[in-house]
Amino acid sequence: MKSVLFALTVLTVFGWRLQLASGSCGLCQSSNDVACINQTAYHMCFGKETPDQSQIFPCPDGLVCTDKPQVCFQRSETPASCGDTDSCGRCNANNVFACTSRTTFAFCFGATTPTTVNGTCPAGRFCDASSANFCVAKATEDSIICHLD
Repeated sequence: MKSVLFALTVLTVFGWRLQLASGSCGLCQSSNDVACINQTAYHMCFGKETPDQSQIFPCPDGLVCTDKPQVCFQRSETPASCGDTDSCGRCNANNVFACTSRTTFAFCFGATTPTTVNGTCPAGRFCDASSANFCVAKATEDSIICHLD
């Protein structure tokens, strides 16, 4: 029983560290002591595990919040660590559909702009514009996800 409890504790801590390393929204990043709250803004962490939400700091124009020591960086060189919205509403490579949020999409019908014909992903799935499928259950390195809720 103790070994199972220990294993679950280790997995929980390890999972939390993975989230921290990937720069999930609202989590303090060890590389720069901030928590990105969207693509272009962040809270300071001041060495704590919970961000100080009393102030919001914006990145300068053209820069995105990253997990790099510089905090705000050129998107062309470093992707945003949270809340990437650049792909939202853009038709995929085959002009079949565009992700309009994390779980919704619009048909493109061969055009480069989405139409008003929309759909919603089933529970447990999300829209991935890099996939031939509208909604997927698992992200890949190439996933193109609209980080709007």
